[in-house]
Amino acid sequence: MVNPQDAAFILQLIAGMIGELPCPDGGDASGGGVTDPLDAALILQFSAGLISSQSP
Repeated sequence: MVNPQDAAFILQLIAGMIGELPCPDGGDASGGGVTDPLDAALILQFSAGLISSQSP
């Protein structure tokens, strides 16, 4: 289950505050091959019910 905490973990990783994600395989929400701020944004939008799991 994805939630806003997952987005926070991604942003902490990008900022260098943590060395790895608790679930490294789940960070690439966009399917772009990297974990980046877009993934955090998509997770937050999904958690808020603004997009479906089929997006983007």
